[in-house]
Parts: sequence; C-alpha cells; structure tokens
Amino acid sequence: MSDDDDGVLSLPSLMEAWRPPTGGKRSLRGATLRIRSGGGKGRGGGGAAPSLSAAEARAKLERIVRKAPEVMVKISGKQRGAGHLGEHFGYISRHGKLEVRSSEGEIITDEKRLKGIAADWDMLDQAMNPYGKDRPTSMSMVLSMPGGTTDAATIHDAVQAFARVEFEGQFSYMVALHTDTDHPHVHLTVATQGQDGTRFNPRKADLHHWRESFAHELRQRGIAAEATPRRARGHVQKRVRSPAHHLEARTAGQGKELDLNRLIEERAQEFARSQNPERRPEDVLALGRQKQIRGAYRQAAVALAATGKDEDRALAEDIAGFVADMPAAVSRRLQRAREIMIADRVTGAASSPARDAGVDGPQDRNASQRKREPGDRER
Repeated sequence: MSDDDDGVLSLPSLMEAWRPPTGGKRSLRGATLRIRSGGGKGRGGGGAAPSLSAAEARAKLERIVRKAPEVMVKISGKQRGAGHLGEHFGYISRHGKLEVRSSEGEIITDEKRLKGIAADWDMLDQAMNPYGKDRPTSMSMVLSMPGGTTDAATIHDAVQAFARVEFEGQFSYMVALHTDTDHPHVHLTVATQGQDGTRFNPRKADLHHWRESFAHELRQRGIAAEATPRRARGHVQKRVRSPAHHLEARTAGQGKELDLNRLIEERAQEFARSQNPERRPEDVLALGRQKQIRGAYRQAAVALAATGKDEDRALAEDIAGFVADMPAAVSRRLQRAREIMIADRVTGAASSPARDAGVDGPQDRNASQRKREPGDRER
C-alpha cells in the first residue's frame, strides 16, 4: 500500500473491533511508546481502540485474517510466603535440573540459592506490609505459542525481552523454560512487592497489553504472532477458565459433582424443549456485537477492493473468507440446543418451540431467514 492510500484502513469500525478488553485501567507501566493506544476510553474506563497507521493496520489485518498464531499469557497462580515460593521455584527449575534466570541476569540451578531468593522476596514483602495483611508474595505466569509455530529458544528469548520491557527496575522476576511438554512454554514469576513501593496487581487490561507486548517481541524475531481479543476473531463462546476446572476437581473430591458439561446439557435441554424459550441478554448482545465486527471487516474489504491493486484485492478476498469462517454467535448452551433440535427433527419431531425462538440448524438457516420478519429474533 503506497502513501497515497494512507487512511484506507484507518476505519473507526475496524479499530473498535480490535479494541482491547476493558476491566480497569492499566495499573502497570510498560511499553507505552512501542504499543500505542488511542486517546479515548473504552467502556468501563478501560482500554481504547488502538491508534494505528494505515500500514500498521494493514499488517495487523493480514495477520488476523491469515490466522497468525495467537500468543498465550496466563496467570497460573499465586505464592504466599517463602516456603510456598521456594516450592514453586523448585517446580519451575525441576528441582535444579533446569536453569532459572533472574531479573538481575543471574543463571541459577542451585535449589538453595532459589530458596534464598524466595526468602528475600518474602522479607521485602513483610517489611512493606505494616498491617500484616494476608497477601501473595509472588504471582506466576505462563507464556507460550501454539505447538509447532516456533522453537523453544525463540520463545525463551522473546519472554526475557518482554520481561525486561515490562518489569525491569520495578519488579523482580524469574524466568524458566520448559520443553518437556507438548509444546515449549516459559514460566515467569514476578515479585508482588515492587522495588519502588508499588504492588503487582494486574488487571484485565494489563493481561491484554502483555499479550500484545509478547507478540511484538516474537514478531521482532521473525515469528508471525498476534494478540487479538477473541471477539475480534468472531468468537462468542468464552474459554472455560482454569479456576472453573479447579473448582470442578475440588467439588468432585468432596463428593459434590460440578460437571460443567452436564450443566450446559441441562440448560440446553430446557431451552430446546421449552414452550416459551427466552434468550439471555448476553446472548442477544453477543449476536449484535458479532454483527458489528463482521461489518467492520466487510467495510475494510470494500475499501481495499476499491483501490484496484492486486495485493489489496487479494487481501479483500482473504477477509471475505475469514468472515465466512467465523463461528455462529451462540453460546455453548444455544449451540447444544440447536443440536438437540436437529436430532429431534431427524427422529421425526414435528416442531420445536425453541426453533421459533431463533435457534436454527445450519441446514435450515437460509429458509428461516427467508421467513423471518425484520423484528424477529436471530439464532
């Protein structure tokens, strides 16, 4: 794209589709000059739509629609006290078999040295805790890429660069590379008591920023990596987070079943067989949000196709395919309800009340759209 095309992709709707998740203002300093944000605030006082040049927007759009691997940055746990933190250091070092790199550049394999650092972190936390509150001494994170997308050494190098940019001079941290699982990943443990007196208390906006920062470091090393919100890729169904899995495991051990799949099944059966099925407000909002996001990508495709350039037309075609491949804007409950209704039709059920409430099977979608009035519910 030439300078004459500057602004072709500076589309407010596309920038809004890529807007970082909200959930509190960023509480930590970081690469604010490297990864820029717009001036306006998003909902809830959180992130704003990214401010990108046309060239930056095009590069990001290409990575998204051509499905560049998405980075993963996850808070994996909290450690309380020197003993707990020492055990964690033992785990990430595989009890001295793996190297652990400190924020000061020290390479450590000695477990006694690791326990000494754990004691130092705990001592600093205790000294800065005049009220004796029960609070974590450190927080652990896992950073990775999908298996087979890059090599372990590159991920390790990118994480170290990421940590230097985000935490150096503010929070002590330790880095350990694991290569003994299906794909390499890096454990990053950060002291919650900052050297300047601040506390390490990341919010949702911080996590998204870290994903962007980690992806940036990988791209600097020649790896096509992205860090977009799930909604920017058309996903409505949320991931089942680790705490839910942990809660399920704990309740199973206590003889109290909390089977997430069973709960979804029960709610889907109730919706599919109800005489007066009702959509939850969040389901309606999800459908509207995905419509806006699809429209933003289509608008970008039209703008690119209008330039008359072969490379722009090719990207416009890729966008069209990306939008066509987006999943349906339905929750797990509604997706399962759709499957139940399809099964009912196959077994000879004459009709389903929920079908009239807007949960259509894929083979009936076009027919339902022909019959539906503008004000009717969708899916």
